[in-house]
Amino acid sequence: MKALILVGGFGTRLRPLTLSTPKPLVQFANKPILLHQIEALVAAGVTHVILAVSYRAELLEKEMKLQEERLGIKITISLEAEPLGTAGPVGLAAAHLTVDKEPFF
Repeated sequence: MKALILVGGFGTRLRPLTLSTPKPLVQFANKPILLHQIEALVAAGVTHVILAVSYRAELLEKEMKLQEERLGIKITISLEAEPLGTAGPVGLAAAHLTVDKEPFF
């Protein structure tokens, strides 16, 4: 099973925490916010997570490669070169979601 997580926001309401760190990597209960979500998805049977990212994508990609190995899942980055609005990232990630008939969250 696959899951899409939209993590492309600038995190303006979390400033100054997000000036140097993307919002999904801000620590909550001693681990990145995004990691809480991914671990819950893995527990629900998800084996492939697609992340729709834009802001500070290089930091997010680096951290997720480490987590991909640790959790034994596939994590794909769908990069927005420029902000596409609320539904734009879903359309951009559609190629990753529809590559096979596997269901997704």
